[in-house]
Amino acid sequence: MVSQGVGGHEGMSGTPLWKIREQHAAHREAALAESLAYVAARSKPIISPNVLVDGVSMGGQGKSKPLVRHVVVKDLRKVADRLKVDFPTSGLFEDKAPMGLFALFDGQSAASEPGPMAAEYCAKNFHKKVMDNCSALPPNCTSDTFVKAALVKSFEDLDKELLETQPDILDGCGAAVALLLGGTLFTAVLGLCDGILYQVQGANQKDLTGETKPLGRSQGRCHLQEERARLGRIPGVTIVGNGPGSKVRTADGSLSSVSRSLGDRAWKEAGGTAVLSCIPEIQATKLTWADKKGTQSSQDARHLFFMLNSKPLAEAIEDEEMVAIARDYPQQPRAAAGEICTRAVEKVPGGQHTSVEVWLLPGGPTGGQEDAGADDKVEPAKKKQKTGLDMTSSRLRHILIRYQDPPQKAADGKKVGRSKLEAEALIRRLMRELHVEMAELRKTNKGKKPEEIALRSAKFPKLCKEHSECETSKRGGNMCGDLGWVSKDMQIKRGGNFRELVAALTPGDYSDVATSAEGMHLIQRIA
Repeated sequence: MVSQGVGGHEGMSGTPLWKIREQHAAHREAALAESLAYVAARSKPIISPNVLVDGVSMGGQGKSKPLVRHVVVKDLRKVADRLKVDFPTSGLFEDKAPMGLFALFDGQSAASEPGPMAAEYCAKNFHKKVMDNCSALPPNCTSDTFVKAALVKSFEDLDKELLETQPDILDGCGAAVALLLGGTLFTAVLGLCDGILYQVQGANQKDLTGETKPLGRSQGRCHLQEERARLGRIPGVTIVGNGPGSKVRTADGSLSSVSRSLGDRAWKEAGGTAVLSCIPEIQATKLTWADKKGTQSSQDARHLFFMLNSKPLAEAIEDEEMVAIARDYPQQPRAAAGEICTRAVEKVPGGQHTSVEVWLLPGGPTGGQEDAGADDKVEPAKKKQKTGLDMTSSRLRHILIRYQDPPQKAADGKKVGRSKLEAEALIRRLMRELHVEMAELRKTNKGKKPEEIALRSAKFPKLCKEHSECETSKRGGNMCGDLGWVSKDMQIKRGGNFRELVAALTPGDYSDVATSAEGMHLIQRIA
């Protein structure tokens, strides 16, 4: 039957066939564009966050397992790529925004007796929950609100899994987590762990003013007004005491100094899930970075670093002292965290003190390395013959400190050599001396290039001759400790984090505590 005089060229819906073909063509084009966009996003190189990060743990001797576990996943995208996990491609995740995950889990921040099992389990599994929940975000739900929700769900999922699948784990733990997604920092802190974010303003080092932002002090503590109000609404629960020492007491008389944790089976199986929440304090901060040269005008504020700290350390060291130490070791997170932990152990010997520091390197979230892999390109042979120089090489000098871990003992029982902790402590002392000298040299050699100032150091050759255990320390003058031009391949072959730390140096800079197959190094790039 021909319909209403239009020639019978309509589909069953009454739409003209030419219109249906046009719609199908538009759908095909849209699907092709979406596929091409997906392929382009997948093929774009993965760029690591532009940071230096390290963590140190001290104290807690006599325990069969550490009570605190810290996790450093500098490039979460690479881990996800290996596990075939796809993150969203819009919003904060757009253009394969660099992703890093840094965390510590502290078995000393629990309602039950301190223990290592919950912290160990959480450290091994938390990153999987974050990847699962971030990858599940719909394309139109990729703002900071939804990423924060994904982090909260990661805590809930981990707590549920811990209680339902790990019946042998009876203890609990607190947590301090940081997810770096492009230029946004997401932090999630649970229990009595803590963290700080530090921002400075000013053009000159001596004129800098700083602001410290705490990251985890609005939860987990029974004396806080909102926390007391939450606990007060639970039948049979009372708060004992006032101030930081107050505790929550349940109807059966159980006492806890924390009101939030992961695990703590006995509490939660007895109906204490309402008391011991696993919801962390969540914050999202849009980070401001120093420019590529590391300097900005006095009006520009920029974030320098953030830190995650275990319960005993957060209670032993004030924020101001932590910041002062970190400022003494710029772009040297291993040295800064080591010094902070050393001082914390001196003040409170009994606990396990752990600190993770993440230093934001100049140049923004990617460091200006959107063309990832450019550093790996090999120059044509003819060009190399002309220059005689591998452009990925760096001119380096170093102080090498060897150690034994654990230290060996002679027949008479005396220790032979130095321990790893002693080696690090020595390198930190040398760093302090060299930083003081470098500051003076900069004042008296204004206008000189950093590499020229570096070679005016009288202290480096002296300290190198006194302490370095490398044959290069026997050379004279500025050649003392000189490794010459060291190619990228040779830096990698040394092992440890030698290459990573050299890559972050500009001429004149001293490295963080570097490790290799030989021992520990303090490296200076001189060209």
